[in-house]
Amino acid sequence: MFFLVNFYVVKRQVYKSKIVSLGDRCSVAKKNRTKKVTRKSSSKKLVSNKSGFFSKKLLLQVVLVLGIVGLLTSIYLTSNHYSTVEGGSACDFSEHVSCSLVNSSTFSEMFNVPVAIFGVVWFIVLLLLVIKSLMDTKSALELPLVIWSLVGLLSVIYFVIAEIILQALCPFCTVVHVIVLLILGLSIWMCKGDKKATLKKFKVGNYRGWIALTIILNLLPLLYFNVFAGEQEDHSSLAQCITESGVDMYGSFRCGICAKTRSMFGDAFEGINEIECHPQGEDSEWELCQEKKISGTPTWIKEVDGLEIDRHTGFLSINELREFSGCTQ
Repeated sequence: MFFLVNFYVVKRQVYKSKIVSLGDRCSVAKKNRTKKVTRKSSSKKLVSNKSGFFSKKLLLQVVLVLGIVGLLTSIYLTSNHYSTVEGGSACDFSEHVSCSLVNSSTFSEMFNVPVAIFGVVWFIVLLLLVIKSLMDTKSALELPLVIWSLVGLLSVIYFVIAEIILQALCPFCTVVHVIVLLILGLSIWMCKGDKKATLKKFKVGNYRGWIALTIILNLLPLLYFNVFAGEQEDHSSLAQCITESGVDMYGSFRCGICAKTRSMFGDAFEGINEIECHPQGEDSEWELCQEKKISGTPTWIKEVDGLEIDRHTGFLSINELREFSGCTQ
């Protein structure tokens, strides 16, 4: 009997020890599962700050560099728009590859504002967005970057259409176009994997300050060129005198210098007798230009009684045209 009692006690103690050890195993397994979940969540956070093989910070730095290059290029194109045509442009290589031709054409201005200035504004806003994103990682400006890049894409489409119509390529404009497309691609890449960067979660109210800043920066040049710039000097009497003196301008619709000359006269240019020398131009007089041996446009020719008295190929300022035509009064 005593032997049976001892056997029962020993058996019970062994059973309890097994239960305790089993409970310890369960608690350890639970802790391991918790650690795994914690590691997974932390890895997800790391992935959310990554865009493929590159970190978000690195991509923003690349966009920053591209934005600076684009800003400097747009500033140059703005200065080229107003530069004297005698100097030309560093990217004027031929009749079909010319910054001056495209940058001084009828497509180079919108609402009396050079399109290049809108490009400067676009890159300023872009750089501000990127700098804010680099300084504050919680700013969540990836989606606004994509939207702003799509706005830049519209300008790219506009200028590509202009180049097709003009049958000319602007190399520096193309540099800006490539930069805008690269920035658009990088912005979309940064949005991938970021669940917060979706249109459903995009609230305009969160970006009122940015929208107001963008509107103000675009309104400034519009107000300056349309309200505060003042009225252009009237050259109607000079244009009439030039024509009456027997001076004709042999030009081309694809000529950048011709476009700047028209802009210089404004509405008064209607008084100038311009002869279109490009075979594809409207009301082209290509055969007459060949007869007059026009080698470049614009070419100013002064004739008296059908005889050529003088000619000049290239740009002439208002004062130079007064002397050339004899309309000095």
